[in-house]
Amino acid sequence: MTSQDRRISKTRKAIYQAFLHLLNQKDYEAITVQEIIDLADVGRSTFYSHYESKELLLDELCQKLFHHLFERAEHLSPQDYLAHIFQHFKKNQDHVTSLLFSKNDYFLRQLQKELEHHVYPMVAEDLQVSYSNIPTSYLKHFVVTNFIETLTWWLKKGKSYKEDQVVRFYLDVMEMKSEKKLL
Repeated sequence: MTSQDRRISKTRKAIYQAFLHLLNQKDYEAITVQEIIDLADVGRSTFYSHYESKELLLDELCQKLFHHLFERAEHLSPQDYLAHIFQHFKKNQDHVTSLLFSKNDYFLRQLQKELEHHVYPMVAEDLQVSYSNIPTSYLKHFVVTNFIETLTWWLKKGKSYKEDQVVRFYLDVMEMKSEKKLL
């Protein structure tokens, strides 16, 4: 790695860390590029040479987070896989949770897309069999939004429960829905 490569890497890291630090203090929408560059101690043109916007910075954060979160746990049981996701949110509660709690539209869309791809298939078969008259798109929406709401509840109010307990709550409700056709 050349000294220029190290400098680029160091600058990107400073911008990224400043962004994470600010996310811990305030909602994403309230953060300005000026605050990021002040905290990172870089110039405006330097910021824009690395990121076209703070939205692209958020995009990078989501890519890194979701790649780590969903790709590394694919070989686990559904219970352990979901517990891994909950554990990750708890461990990274600062910046990740602020994006979740602020209902950041981009973050939620990316999270929903990952959950549809990775979590929905774990519970889909039972639901589709029990509710064959309900469109798959609705079932998918139901599973994903309930997962996000369960996660949000746990991080806000359910901290006395361990992640595996909350995952069991979630899975039990999904199983209950598929076992007992509610009218």
